[in-house]
Amino acid sequence: MRVSTKFPVAVHSMIMIAGLSDKQKVNSEIIAESTGINAVVIRNIFKSLKQANMIHTAPGPGGTTLARSPETISLWDIFTAVESGKANDIFAFHRHPSEACPVGSSIFELLQCHLDDAVGAMKKELSDVTLARMLEELFRLNPGLPSVPEI
Repeated sequence: MRVSTKFPVAVHSMIMIAGLSDKQKVNSEIIAESTGINAVVIRNIFKSLKQANMIHTAPGPGGTTLARSPETISLWDIFTAVESGKANDIFAFHRHPSEACPVGSSIFELLQCHLDDAVGAMKKELSDVTLARMLEELFRLNPGLPSVPEI
């Protein structure tokens, strides 16, 4: 199963909110322009991030701010917020393997422990990376950047 684009778009959004919200109002329209994603999709992502207590939103053009410091928000937090809490269901199994087949009747048992290990590794890696670190990396990639650019 392929993971949706919500996660990279949510990280993009969170970096912009963290880097811009004290300089200008950040809203779904600004994020939409930067991501190339429809503002309605951005608002749906904002809803998930707000429910996870990562952002505050103000109605209309009011703007969006972080609800927590960037040091306390990990990529895993963002992933689980926007991917519908199905982090452990990244890999889906086919529904009706043959019970008469030795492979079909055993595929879940054979594969599940390895998939659990893969999800565990992903969780560990993404948990170790904070939004603050992503901002630092952005500035390292763009050494002349005084701050996140205004749109």
